[in-house]
Amino acid sequence: MAHPLDILRRIHRLDQDQINLLSGLMQESHMPRGASIDGNSSIQNTSYYIMRGAARAFYTKDGKEHTMSFAFDDEYLMTHLVINSEDIPLTITFMEPSDIVYLPNRKLHETMISIEDIDHHEGLLFMNASLMHYTKYLEERIYVLQSMTASERYEWTLKRYPRLLECATVTQIASYLGITKETLYRIRSGKYG
Repeated sequence: MAHPLDILRRIHRLDQDQINLLSGLMQESHMPRGASIDGNSSIQNTSYYIMRGAARAFYTKDGKEHTMSFAFDDEYLMTHLVINSEDIPLTITFMEPSDIVYLPNRKLHETMISIEDIDHHEGLLFMNASLMHYTKYLEERIYVLQSMTASERYEWTLKRYPRLLECATVTQIASYLGITKETLYRIRSGKYG
């Protein structure tokens, strides 16, 4: 994936003042390993572009963490209101030092609409592109969860996230796969099914 500003440059003919305006909305930050973005107000309506690093999105229910997704170098980590509520707050944790860009979806959309040179329908292309990327990921994830065995899901996950074993714990990976860590140990040792 490309940096958000590079995507905007490709979609629209923006002058430097417009690029600067949009760039001012996107906050770049360095997150050390173990840093987290917690809770609803910090996460709702924001997407995160991981320029370099690794992150995990999860929620905690009844004292147990449930991993929703991972993101590595040059990927987007999107969170939305469906799961992120007061009852089930979402957390993003950085599994290694990471350089990220915060994308405040609503402010970005409102600013793009306010730029007269941008056709309002074209202004939606950027948001649609990011949503299409996320939808494709979700559809693939649903398919994998519904149609593959636990071993196949593990192999798919390793192909999808080649650096996962360097950053995530067995418990986090098992949670993402929807299996117990004991089952994951059996898969990894070749003693499963």
